[in-house]
Amino acid sequence: MPVPAYGAAPLSKTFALVRILELVSMIIVVGIAANFVNDIVSSGIEPPKEVVGTLVVTCLATLYCAVSIAFFWSEAYLGLFVMAGIDFLLLIAFIVVAVCLGKPVSFLNCYRLSNASNSQTAASAYAYVTSIASKLNVSGSRLSLASFAGATKANCFETKTIWGLSIALCILFSTSCILLPTLFMKNKKANAGPPKDEP
Repeated sequence: MPVPAYGAAPLSKTFALVRILELVSMIIVVGIAANFVNDIVSSGIEPPKEVVGTLVVTCLATLYCAVSIAFFWSEAYLGLFVMAGIDFLLLIAFIVVAVCLGKPVSFLNCYRLSNASNSQTAASAYAYVTSIASKLNVSGSRLSLASFAGATKANCFETKTIWGLSIALCILFSTSCILLPTLFMKNKKANAGPPKDEP
């Protein structure tokens, strides 16, 4: 099934590629964030609000993107303008997600976690276990994202992956915000009839 041209075939193909990249990025974010929430909740602790917020925003955005592809392929001309507005709102949401995730994890050096001395590792592990023990099965107690991400090298890299993909999604949604109104205008211009000759 060919990609609808909307009066500008290269732009419409670029938009389809951007939408696919958005979906792939969001599916990866949902998988990692859901795994985080599962690991933390199974320990009897409320997960960090940054991870929960990321999971909620990304799930809603994934659902919207999956539905919007169908509208795009069905040549919903006015739908392009509506999708541009929704993409702009999602761009703002992912900017907030990237900032909220970046604050606690931007200074973490994942490579140094395994290279720390035994005394530093023991002190870090003791602080992490003490933090968890004091919050086990206590309603309203939360584990900070920095504590969770800094606990192991795997957690650190996975958290930084979510952060990096959130930044990538900001770029992708800003691209689709530019492409959608352009496609709308190009399509409107292509569907306009040739100018009538003056009598």
